Amino acid sequence: MKAILQGAFLLLAMCLPASSQDAKKPDDILQKKDGGLLVGRVLRMETETIDFVANGEKEARKIALRDLMPYSVYRLKLDRLDRKSGQARFDLGEFCMANGLYSTATREFEEAASIDANLADKAKKRRDEAHNEDGRAKFEEVKKLHLRKEYDEAKTIVRILLEKYADTPYADEAKKEDAKMAEEITKDNEAKKAQLAEKEKAAADAGLKKVEDATKVSIARTVELIEEAQKAWGDGLDHDGKNLTKADRAWKTSEMALVSAKRNVDALLKSNDVAVLQKAKELEKQADVLLVKTYYRLGR
Repeated sequence: MKAILQGAFLLLAMCLPASSQDAKKPDDILQKKDGGLLVGRVLRMETETIDFVANGEKEARKIALRDLMPYSVYRLKLDRLDRKSGQARFDLGEFCMANGLYSTATREFEEAASIDANLADKAKKRRDEAHNEDGRAKFEEVKKLHLRKEYDEAKTIVRILLEKYADTPYADEAKKEDAKMAEEITKDNEAKKAQLAEKEKAAADAGLKKVEDATKVSIARTVELIEEAQKAWGDGLDHDGKNLTKADRAWKTSEMALVSAKRNVDALLKSNDVAVLQKAKELEKQADVLLVKTYYRLGR
């Protein structure tokens, strides 16, 4: 039984390296400066170019490193250097500095110092310079976002500067920029409130004007109805004693006009406008007087 177990362990030990060798290496992913992505395999990397076979293609193509985004080149270099070499990590940090990858450069200089004690002082100096440049780049981004009024994004970077770059001059500059943004945000909010109040006032004025216009129309129509009733009542008198049917028809026309006028008056009497109320009462009196006379004639 013991021999069987030992044999099984030996077989497993022999299989592990084989499976590791057979494992497929992840594809290389290259990001081009024009925004395109290339997925495939880097066959060879030289100082200024790489030989690359894209997935689905058979022939290799030569690509200039200058056409790739700096971080893509950094990843290629990192995957192919001796990670235990302090000088290699230091040189990679210098590449990052030259291409604006300041936070990555900071990390590479720290790695170089931890690997090679002989590089510690030089790497620390360059690390501090990279850290300072990273703070400057982030502050420049804050200013760009500020100009575009993208305050939330700008304030996020300001917080990073205050928390992680307090040892650089850009933390204080970020505070000043943040104060300016706060002042602008306050002014913008006040302006928005003023605009909203103006819109609300305009809407209220428009509504008031609409009510005023409707009131004017209602008064004018009431006057017309009373005048129509007055004319119809007079026509009834003209036919009285001559043609009872026509007289009856005229006085009923007068009644209908006066009933409509009274409905308008009832609505006008609910107004809060003193002038409208006064006019409504005058019209009510005219309509009531004429309505009594009309009902008298119809009663006869």
